Amino acid sequence: MSDAGPDTTAQFTALLQRWHGGDADARDELMALAYQRVRAIANQSLSLHAPASLSATDLAHEALIRLLGADAGWESRRHFFHVVAQATRQVIVDHARRRLSEKRGAGQVMLPLSQITEADSHAEEESVVRVDDALAALAQADLRQARIVELSYFGGFSREEIAESLDLSVATIDRDLRFARAWLKEALLS
Repeated sequence: MSDAGPDTTAQFTALLQRWHGGDADARDELMALAYQRVRAIANQSLSLHAPASLSATDLAHEALIRLLGADAGWESRRHFFHVVAQATRQVIVDHARRRLSEKRGAGQVMLPLSQITEADSHAEEESVVRVDDALAALAQADLRQARIVELSYFGGFSREEIAESLDLSVATIDRDLRFARAWLKEALLS
């Protein structure tokens, strides 16, 4: 997220405040300003977490549509991108769940194995759903660690940005990420 300078950050926050005040034009300006960053977040998230059947453009558009439908009352650029990280995660998981449902026979025609030529991405989608379930369980055990993981992996925040955003030290972020990774690894193996 460090690609925005002070002028962009101030402009972003001003647009958020105008949008929150009911200015529809501010919403459009904000989405134009945010789109490239949201698409970069989507691209990063897909490279780490999602099956190839979802494009970065589709993910960014869906995340922005969800943001437009939300009544979040964003306070700042950072708060907005916290919500982007959550929306990105939700879109990826919803897509994986839908694909898993389709693969379990939701209206599909049965084909003999000899006619199936495409590699099955079933395991990738199951993995996305399992990671989401494990992250939800982590949130029950330690909400801060789950938030840090979400901001890092789904929001594209650097360790320094997470520290600034959550008013913590970088050392605390590093420690929480280590513990969260170990916790998630254990949860995924069991």
